[in-house]
Amino acid sequence: MRILHYYASNASENIAEYVKTLCEEMRTDAENESATTVQEALQSLRDRHYDLLHIHGCWLYAANRIARRALQLGTRVVVTPHGQLEPWIMKQRYWKEKLPKQLLFQRSLIHKAYAVIVQGKMEEECLRKLDWNRRIVIIRNSLITNTTTAQEMARQQAQVYRKIMDSNTWELMTDSTKRTLRQLLKVGITGDERWLGESYVTISDNNQWRMLYCYVHQEQVSETVRRGLQVLRIDAPDFDIQQMPSFKPDGYEPSKTIEEAIGMQYATENDRLMSTFRHLRRLALHKRLTLSHLVELDKELRNHDTAEDQLCDALKERHLYKFARRIMQLTYDLTGLDEGHMPMPPLEDRLTRHMRKHIDNHLKI
Repeated sequence: MRILHYYASNASENIAEYVKTLCEEMRTDAENESATTVQEALQSLRDRHYDLLHIHGCWLYAANRIARRALQLGTRVVVTPHGQLEPWIMKQRYWKEKLPKQLLFQRSLIHKAYAVIVQGKMEEECLRKLDWNRRIVIIRNSLITNTTTAQEMARQQAQVYRKIMDSNTWELMTDSTKRTLRQLLKVGITGDERWLGESYVTISDNNQWRMLYCYVHQEQVSETVRRGLQVLRIDAPDFDIQQMPSFKPDGYEPSKTIEEAIGMQYATENDRLMSTFRHLRRLALHKRLTLSHLVELDKELRNHDTAEDQLCDALKERHLYKFARRIMQLTYDLTGLDEGHMPMPPLEDRLTRHMRKHIDNHLKI
């Protein structure tokens, strides 16, 4: 990981010493650099790619400017307020300074941060009451308390950085990694590499493998991908997914399977598919359609025969036919479902792209 720390040149000695301590103690866990001016920080962001921008302190126009540029470049942001969001600080020059800055940028900056790192329980309670960001982590400062050490502080900090980078990895994965995922899903579903019909794309970067593992775990399709790896005899790096926590968007809930939602007791396969498409439309309308649902549908269509003409007529009667065609397109795009297994032709249009965008971004912070 490559981290850029920013704090103002006129910041307190405690903040400067804190950043210096972190950089020294995290040498083996991350590549750390620091900047104390806008020009220096923006130049660093232009010259190199950073995984994270760590902002120290609040109420700085410069920090907001740097954070906006970092986000444009795909660099994630984490903030340590250093007590500057506590009530007695916010009351100082509230009407002339704090409220205008809060409305202009400070609240938005905290809200967009992947995590806010506080240094004690009282500071955490203040942040909870503000409700600007729910992803709050307590890491005690070894410079102001004897309850922790510099080494432990740096270790916990590195864990938070890692957790941030293990969150919503879809937006960090390369096109090649995404293509590999699609192939692994297809082979994992079919159990036969001959269904690929194309050359297999390999991943040479262990970090990309980690991103893929994180993503499939969060999308609840790990078992399908593992089967794909076994069938293709790929010697992939071994990651303990259970030891790779991640941040989730506010209101996130794990997806229920289609089977859990609609049950199994149906007279015919067509009845089951009708209920499946109705359920998928509800999920799509509430922006809760995920990759795991498409994987489940792919398996259903491959493993069971349907009376296609009757199914299409029933879908048309219930105004679900176009939606079903869009789902076919999404399933083809993301799991590799072949047209020979589709009860109706796929449809690529604006609404299809809209649903794909929600699937891609449903883990986005």
